[in-house]
Amino acid sequence: MSPHAYGSRPHRTDRVEFPDVRTQVLWSLRSLSDVHHQERVWRNGVREAGDAVDDLTSVIHVLFDDTRVLEDPENRVGWVLVSDQEVRALQPLATLLDPLIDRLGDAPDAAYMDAPEWPGVVEAARHAFETMTR
Repeated sequence: MSPHAYGSRPHRTDRVEFPDVRTQVLWSLRSLSDVHHQERVWRNGVREAGDAVDDLTSVIHVLFDDTRVLEDPENRVGWVLVSDQEVRALQPLATLLDPLIDRLGDAPDAAYMDAPEWPGVVEAARHAFETMTR
């Protein structure tokens, strides 16, 4: 993924042990908060120059498996997260996304995007992204 995929390098990477991992989290949150990107790339497979090379599966892997910022955010402060404020901003996203993953499993991205909970997931991701880039 290009560092220019979503504009300039995300803020506050100098205050964590693993700034490149934080950048991956921010890109994942950005993708998860951008319904136009999701429709164009995830649903329709249309990529443009500078697009993040992602899909919902890769986003979930970054946020849950690779970094555990949604599974265990408190223990990621100093490593990937900067503050308790970021922990609190991520918790609503985990609360919405985790049961959706349990229910839909390996369903296609479109099934997630069509779920009634999806607008809440997008909004929670947007809030987390904005909190982490302030």
